Amino acid sequence: MRCFAEGGYHATSMDDLVAASGLSKGSLYWHFESKEDVFLALFDAFLEDYFAGWSALDDGQRPLLEVIGGGGELLIRSFAEDRSQMNAWVEFLAHPAARERFAAAYEQSRDIVEGLLERAIARGEIRAVSAPEVAAAFIAAGEGILLQAYVDPAFPSCDCWPHVMDVWKRGLLP
Repeated sequence: MRCFAEGGYHATSMDDLVAASGLSKGSLYWHFESKEDVFLALFDAFLEDYFAGWSALDDGQRPLLEVIGGGGELLIRSFAEDRSQMNAWVEFLAHPAARERFAAAYEQSRDIVEGLLERAIARGEIRAVSAPEVAAAFIAAGEGILLQAYVDPAFPSCDCWPHVMDVWKRGLLP
């Protein structure tokens, strides 16, 4: 991930990946046919970890807005702790096959948030809202914070997120 984040997709070579991974060239090629395969596998692994972390937040007991906010916090903290991930994220956005995966990841994220919102409405935790639109707006708020942190390294994304969630909670309470 660091190679792609620091050098960009096009400038990163399989030799760079061999050196960074500590694997032999033969071992790397045993597992991956190309640099693109490594790149896409890294993206898939990032998403798998992210969605697993989000899923772990929903223990069935926590208020669902906390679960939703926790998912956003996971992503924002992850990027705040390792800014190279955001550079890699930008590289993923520029790559056509990764961009297709992004579309699927956004759809999955919206589906998760929409389901949580619908459960929160059914439990009476929040007022009735259009879950698909609110889910999309929630994800856009998180992405906006990430974008601000990307262009301004001094932007306090982790400090900002709880305030964003407070506004969401106040707007959604019955």
